[in-house]
Amino acid sequence: MSWKVLIERGNLGFSAAHFITFDAQTAEPLHGHNYGVRVEVTGDLNAEGYVLDFLTLKTITREICKELDHRFLLPRQSRHLEISERPEEWELRFGKQRYLLPRASVLSLPVDNATAERLAEYLAGRIIERLRAGGISNLATITVGVEETEMQAAFCTIDLRAQV
Repeated sequence: MSWKVLIERGNLGFSAAHFITFDAQTAEPLHGHNYGVRVEVTGDLNAEGYVLDFLTLKTITREICKELDHRFLLPRQSRHLEISERPEEWELRFGKQRYLLPRASVLSLPVDNATAERLAEYLAGRIIERLRAGGISNLATITVGVEETEMQAAFCTIDLRAQV
């Protein structure tokens, strides 16, 4: 037998701005999304007969989503952006384009591009950290989906048993 827990919809999401670089010469215009987040975990039943308490997973996911909400998502490891961090602002350069963003409006992410795939990977990693810090060790996989619109979403699945 296998067991799975899924949380999605409702208030699991965030609104944020970003742009994606496709190569050294091509990037999307700055824009935003109302992202939806979905989290699925598989694992063994614990002593109480469940994989993971829904409330625990929803609380962790909402807290992480709140950190991303109403921010510009900065892919700190981008190969294509010139990034300067200053006390009050971030300066980004992409070719001839220059962006000055207030520091408080930016969330610097340890990713190479602000794609839905990388956002799903980032969220999965943060959720795993929080679950492990809470002593949860019965999980086998986590899959996080980040939906940009009703018609497009990206998913990241991590095998937690391979990481132990």
